[in-house]
Amino acid sequence: MRYLVVGCGGTGSHLVPPLITYLSSHSNDWLLGLMDGDDVEEKNFDRQLFEPSALNENKATALRKAYPHIKNIAAIPNYLSKDNIADTIQENSVVLICVDNFPVRALIEDHCLTLDNVVVINGGNEIDTGSCQIWVRKDGVNVTPKLSFLHPEIRQPGVDRAEMSCQQIAELPGGEQLITTNMSSALWMLIALMSFHNDTISYTELQFNLNAPNKSYAVDQREVPGWA
Repeated sequence: MRYLVVGCGGTGSHLVPPLITYLSSHSNDWLLGLMDGDDVEEKNFDRQLFEPSALNENKATALRKAYPHIKNIAAIPNYLSKDNIADTIQENSVVLICVDNFPVRALIEDHCLTLDNVVVINGGNEIDTGSCQIWVRKDGVNVTPKLSFLHPEIRQPGVDRAEMSCQQIAELPGGEQLITTNMSSALWMLIALMSFHNDTISYTELQFNLNAPNKSYAVDQREVPGWA
């Protein structure tokens, strides 16, 4: 299968190492794309998994360099956009969304609705809270609800870095996140992928709160009438 990590920063940089270990331990018949148009900055080091030597290097390229012995990994040093999504996300792809960007999520959902077989695992987090969704399409039918089901906010206007200049991107705030939250988001995304591979999907969305674990919960959106 083709796997694509969209966003190699906070969550993505923590997801890639165990993802590669997991994929390699099960099969050699896979391709992994690492996609990000952003560069490593000093402010990233306290919560993202990069060596100081990667400063000012593209994030996807920097992650790829850590695995020179694995040939079926490719760095894609670009932002996902309407111009490249058709070439990037194709049939039988597993898309792992690691960017907190509503326009990108909406773009991915719209494109994947044109595909017959695709899996989308969507991770996101704030300072100490986060979530993970899994959306599966098989033979042109949604097996689990699409990303926007019960989450119309992904259709709201937002910042799309693919449409911005380098200067505009540089002026964006970095966002406040903790390394533990990034790691937790990556963990639940990997668990969601394993549940898909093992055909054991028991819930379609998980919400977690590191400061209040008793407020974390998992839901199966397939139990909501009319989701299909």
